[in-house]
Amino acid sequence: MFLIVSDKQKQLTDLVVVLRKLIKMPFIFSIACFEAKRRQKLRDLRRSRHLRCNTSVLSMSDERFVKSFRIDKHTFKMILEKVKLHLRASSTLSHSTQLAAVMRYLATGCHQWVVAKDHHINVGRSTFGKIIHRFIPLMQNLLCGDGISLHMDNHQVQQSHDYFLAKFQLPRIFACVDGTHFRILKPVQNHFVFYNSKGFYSMNAMVLCNYNMEILAIDATHPGSCNDSFIWNYSSAKEYLSKNFNDKFVLADSGYALETFVLTPYKSAEIGTHQHRFNVKHSEALQIMGRTIGELKSRFRCLQRTLTYQPIFCCQIINVCCALHNICRRRNVPIGENIGFVDHQDTETTENEFEETEFEETEDTECPLRDEIALAIPH
Repeated sequence: MFLIVSDKQKQLTDLVVVLRKLIKMPFIFSIACFEAKRRQKLRDLRRSRHLRCNTSVLSMSDERFVKSFRIDKHTFKMILEKVKLHLRASSTLSHSTQLAAVMRYLATGCHQWVVAKDHHINVGRSTFGKIIHRFIPLMQNLLCGDGISLHMDNHQVQQSHDYFLAKFQLPRIFACVDGTHFRILKPVQNHFVFYNSKGFYSMNAMVLCNYNMEILAIDATHPGSCNDSFIWNYSSAKEYLSKNFNDKFVLADSGYALETFVLTPYKSAEIGTHQHRFNVKHSEALQIMGRTIGELKSRFRCLQRTLTYQPIFCCQIINVCCALHNICRRRNVPIGENIGFVDHQDTETTENEFEETEFEETEDTECPLRDEIALAIPH
């Protein structure tokens, strides 16, 4: 039995088929667009990996390299040679790229977009988190031992004595000490002890520097609520200096106690007296401490920003930055940008503390050595 289909019925059937295809087209078009975007992302990812594998950070110009990482290529290679002996080989990221990502963060304090947008690095945020937690403790162990040290030979000690005597008429000066705050996020545990008198969460670090603005000792283990003199009194640096350099002096501001090896300014010194002349010279000499901290924070901008890690890890970051600062000072590496940094919070507090101390009714602790130095300063 044959089924006879008229021309009209055939046309109607064809029309239905066409309509069904038209209905499905938007869905098919959406799938096609999604697939095109997916393939483009894969191509971009492959290109990114190709650039990362075939473009070394060392191919950058010397000027741009220092500006980007705050260290020169020779210092970068030296650090790389040390750390790669303790790292496993990676199939995706070279040790050079990983170190560059860490140095870029230390230089800028930004790991979200600065590190990710640089095609020499191009490391995602989650990947960078793993890298920095692997590199910072390793760099602390490898760099801080030799990079930060109180041990000085006789020639270095004599250089320090000659510098302070010639420039400020202050004899037998070995170093300067002061404290500075580094901002951190509100810690999960015991957050109240990290809240300082300036109104933010921080680590309060004791810094000891020499005449050449090199950091001799750093103690960043104390929370922001601790004052400078407390940290100094319980530091290993003070214990070491009291035993080995008792015939030499450390300069400190009025927030510290006057001791046999710690010179602080006179309280309530009248203008024109030998006490006032001593205070003026003392203040001028202690500015080295401010310049040292300023250069440290200018070179490694992460220390100007809020450190977004746990306090123990923040301490490690600070230690690494101090060691790198010393290496750069010894190698005469420029900062890369002629932009200074002044810690107004620290300056403000120091001035206020001095004003409060200046109007105290208590007398100065007697110190014949300080009086002898003050009387020897020419008019």
